[in-house]
Amino acid sequence: MFLAIKEMLHEKLRYSLIVALIFLVSYLLIILTGLATGLANLNKAAINEWDASSIVLNSDSEGRLQQSFLSQDEVASLPNNGTRISQYSTLVKSENGLKENTQLVGLDSKSFIFKKLKITSGSKNIRNNAGVVSDKFKSDGFKIGDHLLVANSSLRIKITGFTPRATLSALPVVYISPDTIQPLNKGVTNAVVFKNKLKNSKIPKGTNQLSIGSFINKLPGYSAQQLTFNFMIGFLYIIILIVISIFLYILTVQKLPNLGVLKAQGVSTQYLVLSTLFQSFIMSVIGVIIAIILGEITAITLPSEVPIVIDKSNIIVTGIGIIIMSLLGALIPIRQIAKVDPYKIIGG
Repeated sequence: MFLAIKEMLHEKLRYSLIVALIFLVSYLLIILTGLATGLANLNKAAINEWDASSIVLNSDSEGRLQQSFLSQDEVASLPNNGTRISQYSTLVKSENGLKENTQLVGLDSKSFIFKKLKITSGSKNIRNNAGVVSDKFKSDGFKIGDHLLVANSSLRIKITGFTPRATLSALPVVYISPDTIQPLNKGVTNAVVFKNKLKNSKIPKGTNQLSIGSFINKLPGYSAQQLTFNFMIGFLYIIILIVISIFLYILTVQKLPNLGVLKAQGVSTQYLVLSTLFQSFIMSVIGVIIAIILGEITAITLPSEVPIVIDKSNIIVTGIGIIIMSLLGALIPIRQIAKVDPYKIIGG
């Protein structure tokens, strides 16, 4: 591919402009992908940490935890190896004035979900109005031993430990015992979570079993949010395809006389086509690498309030996608190369 590299070095400005455009679109793609991943994690991080396969809710709840209320008979009819979940959204504040909107989640300390919880600091204790809270509380200034005062209630929850990746519907989670949450929701069980999927014969009438993936998709605003980001990301891929096609087409038209001379000298059409594809590949790789480096720097320097996650797997997929679109964009100018008639070009 000596010819391709030689030409790029000779026309530095032209090819640098194409690399710059690929870099800018790639950088935007990486940032959007990171934001989509970060916002998705904010919605479902706690659910992922449960390591469960299915959840049973009231059949009239439309898959929404807040709208699901299971009767005692329905809960008693389910296998006893599940984790009963009681949920309550509220505002909590500390005695020194710190405030946080939160999701209170009541569960038994012997449940498989609670046993799976990781602790970054403190202890895993939810007895006697104690609670294990999301590490977002820690980053916001709360400390172990602080008491959370629940709005419109006399309930005080003592922070005993911090747990990572504990957010639900973009709010930090506070894990407490069923006895602690009982005064707030009158002891209602919103759902029962199971490590393995239940047989249909074990699902009582009036309830509905959902896979964890389906339950996540039904979280308020989750699907619409992800669909919006996916649309923008897909549109950017199309922009890369169009940009590469236009620029390479213009460059190809400008150098048609040179291509005619090369063909007259015996250089094959296949070699010229491979040179164009190689140029497209090199430009996209350079643009993607610069975009990844700047994307990583951006993720580090942005404040923690911005939910951006630059995931390695997403970077690989994004990078490969950009390179493929760049190669597809080179197909249009390749047709011009294939149609070049050296005798007409030289004769003209």
